[in-house]
Amino acid sequence: MNDPPQRLVTIQWTTTAKEALRGLPKKVAKGLLDKAEELYKCEDPKTAHKPLTGPLKGNYRITYARYRAVYSVEEEDIANGDVFVHIRVLFVAAGIRKERSKKDVYAVAQKIVELGVVNIDPVD
Repeated sequence: MNDPPQRLVTIQWTTTAKEALRGLPKKVAKGLLDKAEELYKCEDPKTAHKPLTGPLKGNYRITYARYRAVYSVEEEDIANGDVFVHIRVLFVAAGIRKERSKKDVYAVAQKIVELGVVNIDPVD
């Protein structure tokens, strides 16, 4: 009987997402961070929260009231005798859902994804 592959989950926040979190009310930022931390424990970060559609298809969201954090999931099999599935959860944006506004979190996330400007700080 084969054991299921071991999973390693890392969560990273882009510089843009970190700056956005700092600008949110403390209660909101803590709520988003707490929900992000839950991704360490879940079976599959791709099924833990709602998938996005349209230009942000392939990304997912966590919600706290009217606020959102947008993230992507990358899986990589690492083989060195044992099989590990490395899941990298990358948050690209965080902010308020404000339709028809250029400051809407989805509009910001879309620009980041389209421009490919994802600055990642080293894992702490």
